[in-house]
Amino acid sequence: MASAFAFPPYGAFPILWLTLPQLILLLDGAKQQAAESRKARFAAFFRVSWAFFFGFFLVSLFWIAEAFLVDAESYAWMIPFALLILPGGLALIPSIILGGASFFWRPGISRILLFAVALALSNWLRGHMLTGFPWNVWGYAFAENLTLMQSFSALGIYGVGLLVLLLFSMPVVLIDQGRKAAAVYIVACVLVWAGVVAYGTNRLQAPQQPVAGARVLVIQPNVPQADKWKPENRQRLLPLYLQQTEQALAEMNLDKETLIFWPESAFPFLLDEEPGALEAIAATLPKNTMLITGGIRREVSASGTHFFNSTFVVSDEGALIDIYDKVHLVPFGEYLPMRPLLQSIGVERLVPAPEDFTSGPQFEKIDLRNSFSFQPLICYEAIFPQTMLPVEERPNLLVNLTNDGWFGETSGPYQHLAQARIRAVEQGVPLVRAANTGISGLVDSNGRILAEVVLNKKGSFDSELPEILSPTLYVRAGDSIFWGIILVVVSLLLVMEQLLPTRRD
Repeated sequence: MASAFAFPPYGAFPILWLTLPQLILLLDGAKQQAAESRKARFAAFFRVSWAFFFGFFLVSLFWIAEAFLVDAESYAWMIPFALLILPGGLALIPSIILGGASFFWRPGISRILLFAVALALSNWLRGHMLTGFPWNVWGYAFAENLTLMQSFSALGIYGVGLLVLLLFSMPVVLIDQGRKAAAVYIVACVLVWAGVVAYGTNRLQAPQQPVAGARVLVIQPNVPQADKWKPENRQRLLPLYLQQTEQALAEMNLDKETLIFWPESAFPFLLDEEPGALEAIAATLPKNTMLITGGIRREVSASGTHFFNSTFVVSDEGALIDIYDKVHLVPFGEYLPMRPLLQSIGVERLVPAPEDFTSGPQFEKIDLRNSFSFQPLICYEAIFPQTMLPVEERPNLLVNLTNDGWFGETSGPYQHLAQARIRAVEQGVPLVRAANTGISGLVDSNGRILAEVVLNKKGSFDSELPEILSPTLYVRAGDSIFWGIILVVVSLLLVMEQLLPTRRD
């Protein structure tokens, strides 16, 4: 449970120098107590690991319970199940992998390397299995420190996660008997740490210039989630957005092309079908501006009616220029997996809509005027590094439209913002984030927050748009660097296994 405080919004990463070594020592004890058979050892490792990770995920993800209180009468009964099943289920992945690692657990440094590889692989699997959920994977321990954060541009979230595990497991060697090997490991960790700091410091020294002739305006309306879908608010919300936007524009110098951002699913109606909606937007937008907003859209075809969570681009004349449909939908929020089974026991999705949402075809960028482009990342799409486009399709801007109003004043919105910032660092591309209740912000290509509207506050900001950097190492190589490091460590483990046969059971 203490390990969760190494992650946003707390950022107390030094605590991992206590908790990760203790987990390794607990696994040592599990091996000693269950040495009689491989089956008993697997079970002992599994129990210790599951207890550790259940506590970790319980503290990391407690904010999920807040979503069930938005409509407490309908969903509050599900809170105990969410707080037990989700942490318990997520804890299965590292527990099974560490259980398998018990078969190769040897005294000395080899078990530290094995431990780091096992948990790094469980991170990657958690980010990809069953649609994936890479929330608070180990790399995010560096997400609150701007200097350490730069390592994501080279290694990506999974590579940095492996680095975190190797570095913060180091204290275990202080109680091992092999002094020479321990000294080598400590020196290697010190050099790696120094390299990470030097790399981050150097990267932050390069100034970033604003993009010529481009500004952004972000609107945070702060509409309570409980009010957002009430029928009586249907005609109130669009005028609210328009009035707030008009007031913000009146205080700006509109000599540059301005992109205006509203959050995800801004309206309780279908924007492209609502009479007078686009005309009202056109009447508010000055020349040389463009609106990028979230909304729900409907598509009727021979196969039936489909609903999409979308990003709309609206011109200053009220024309729909382009639409992006969300690809990575939220289970239980936007669609109900195993619907016949779960619906039979009274479980329903949280987002009110006539049908489950349909997934869009692919991640893509949207091209605007003057060769400018942006990539939409709707809500929790921003937590996935695999949303990154090929280097030849890099956008000028990442745009994260979201609605974290589901999660109140918990740590959830802060964690979501931190993960979106890491996408900007990984790609060397600035990020605009427009959130209903917060936290909205403008992030440069190094992860600096240049402007923001804090959580649960109505407000807006305008700013010049920071430039894109050259393609990062992670953009060019992706997770191949992560797999390369895994291969090197596994090869080292195999060599150590051959050189130290006397340490076998």
